[in-house]
Amino acid sequence: MTDSEQISYKKSEMRLRARAARRAVMPEQREAAAHVVTQALLELPEMQQARAVLVYGAMAEEIDTAELIETLWARGVRVALPRVHGRRALTLHWHEPNRALCTGAYGLKEPFPEAPEALAAEIDVVVVPGVAFDLQCRRLGLGAGYYDSLLAGMRGTATTVGIAFDEQIASVVPCGEFDQPVDVLITPTRIVRR
Repeated sequence: MTDSEQISYKKSEMRLRARAARRAVMPEQREAAAHVVTQALLELPEMQQARAVLVYGAMAEEIDTAELIETLWARGVRVALPRVHGRRALTLHWHEPNRALCTGAYGLKEPFPEAPEALAAEIDVVVVPGVAFDLQCRRLGLGAGYYDSLLAGMRGTATTVGIAFDEQIASVVPCGEFDQPVDVLITPTRIVRR
């Protein structure tokens, strides 16, 4: 087995365990965790200075981002959400209050195609989902590489923040050459900077 195949196998194994752990978080714990993570995220200096933030439309098993989005709008911060576009590509679109979202690829909530497009260069902070993270801020996604491609192009222009339940933290996340870490990791019990 090549190194690349070993990494791929380890990622698949970890993805199964981490998604099961994430799904096992009880609804009341999930809501409380999302609130604590949102408050910690909003207090980051980078968020205090942000004019535009890219947030994800959460799947049921992820940290919910609804409170974050509402609070950013209340602060006058522009909010963008990604849309899956083709193979391994995300387009960014502005999301505004009272604008409906559609269900896109993978069952994700995303802006309609006609929503105004946001440029990566306009984004100050990217809130990044993940299946698993480690304390070195390495991230394991669902495996399609969408965020790795996006983050590679934004490295150095935006602060990237991974948010997760404590149950998603692994001792070591296996990484290949194209995997992108985040700058900051926030869980209900910790904030870690790379």
